[in-house]
Amino acid sequence: MSSIIKAPRGTFDILPEDAALWRKLEDAAREAFSRYGYAEIRTPIIEETRLFVRGIGDTTDIVEKEMYTFEGKGREDSISLRPEATAGVVRAYIEHNYHKTAPFQKLCYMGPMFRYERPQAGRQRQFNQIGVEVLGTYAAEADVETIALALEILSLAGLSGTRLKVNSIGCPKCRPAYREVITGYISGRVENLCGDCKRRYEKNILRVLDCKVDTCRALLADIPEREGYLCDDCAAHFEMVKALLAATGIEFAKDKHLVRGFDYYTRTVYEIAHSALGARELPA
Repeated sequence: MSSIIKAPRGTFDILPEDAALWRKLEDAAREAFSRYGYAEIRTPIIEETRLFVRGIGDTTDIVEKEMYTFEGKGREDSISLRPEATAGVVRAYIEHNYHKTAPFQKLCYMGPMFRYERPQAGRQRQFNQIGVEVLGTYAAEADVETIALALEILSLAGLSGTRLKVNSIGCPKCRPAYREVITGYISGRVENLCGDCKRRYEKNILRVLDCKVDTCRALLADIPEREGYLCDDCAAHFEMVKALLAATGIEFAKDKHLVRGFDYYTRTVYEIAHSALGARELPA
């Protein structure tokens, strides 16, 4: 007798008894999207691989080792299952000339994404993502709106006790100076870093700040804050973000270790944490 075929490792079935919870979250997102004036966009789950290499960055963990990539047949280029949605949304924005005809766009989406990584609780090889993109503006108001929107969706879905962490990672103008600062800080500690951080030190040093390994976090506890090395424009932008959050009544904490490794990230980065969330390795 043949063995029972199960769902591939890192994927899961949404059974009838769970589907109602999924609908509750999706309905909460749609309600908030409508109230905030976001229009839905649906992009393919496959894109040309070069879109992610160019948009996310060829030194990120996603591009280096987590994408499901397939070589094209005939005249087709290499294609990959989408590991995130932003690159595809921006591709559609440009391909359909929105950047010329209607540059200011507030877009929302939800759907499956795919990353080949070690399956953990809260981290799967096929996972679903709900998100928004505000295109055509760099205003601090847009950053704060997306934060407020995310918090409202979680509240509508019935989740309380969330904690908001924010930081600024600057822009291409001021980021090189900070790279030099943290390079000097870390240079004498490289041998004590984990294997991933040793590689990040050579290729994408900002990612070292985001390491979750306890020994690395201890080594980086006193690293200089990014805020002290922002250019005037980025510093003013971050001050406006913090002022607007306070004026809106949104509580937050600054986290100097909060970064994002994708090349398209600039200025404000944020994370909504909850005590019940966090990746834990699953049994084989």
